[in-house]
Amino acid sequence: MLIFRCVENIPKDDSGYSVAIGNFDGMHLGHQSVIEIARKKSNKSSVGVVTFEPHPRQYFQKKQPIFRLMKSKTRQRFLSSFGIDALFELPFNSSLANLSPKDFIETVLLEKLNVRNIVVGPDFRFGKNREGSVSLLKRYQEKNILDLHIANPFMIEGKVVSSSALRQKLTEGSVIEVTKMLSRYYEIEGVVEKGFQRGRNLGFPTINIGLRDTIVPKHGVYAVLVKILSCNKERTLKGAASIGSRPTYGEYEPNIEVFLFDFDENLYGENVCISLVKFVRPEVKFNSEKELISQMKADCETIENLLVNV
Repeated sequence: MLIFRCVENIPKDDSGYSVAIGNFDGMHLGHQSVIEIARKKSNKSSVGVVTFEPHPRQYFQKKQPIFRLMKSKTRQRFLSSFGIDALFELPFNSSLANLSPKDFIETVLLEKLNVRNIVVGPDFRFGKNREGSVSLLKRYQEKNILDLHIANPFMIEGKVVSSSALRQKLTEGSVIEVTKMLSRYYEIEGVVEKGFQRGRNLGFPTINIGLRDTIVPKHGVYAVLVKILSCNKERTLKGAASIGSRPTYGEYEPNIEVFLFDFDENLYGENVCISLVKFVRPEVKFNSEKELISQMKADCETIENLLVNV
């Protein structure tokens, strides 16, 4: 998959591109369906995805709590696995934010990216002040300048699958519902950091990942799978994870700590991907380390049984 992070000097494709446009935060089944429509409507054209970095909401609301479901590199990894020919990850800056809808279509999509076919959701907005809409794109279709396809909302059990719905379910700890909307486990990707090593002293050494760039799921204990992404160490392990601020020891910035079953190698500095399989219990403040150790043993026994057939 080719990755372009600006609109300049993009090689011209004679057949043009059939693109899905959106933020694609989370890469849920709705996003996947939009991309699949772009593939089906490509008529032998190259298939691409046009998205933005940072997320426009993140750009305009810098002081708001972190809401992203996935980092840019995680999104790239998923798109690459879908067999996309090109990812156009456009830098969302003041220049793009102030571009008129007409200029976005004509200069960016048609001239720079050589787009011939576009797939968007019915509520797609673009251009300065979000003034551009599907109705404007339809005018270009009527003039035979481009082909437009509007994807219907993706539904599961009568409910629309969306990034906002995913965020809500994650904050509720509804991991099973999240898995349905993604058609896979929700993943947290990051680099293993050195923590306080309390887990090691308690007999449960953990790997620690910060949660600074993506939404924090409900605080509590989870059954997880951990994939080590480094080529020389790549494998998938089972484990018990705690997401939260470690209230037994005070209040800290939320992170995720994972005790890996039957594993004692050093993973500091390694890139890993943690999949949330099942929410087990909420975060609890214990009165003593003895109580904490007892509960950790019980959690690990529960989680090992949960993961037997995973």
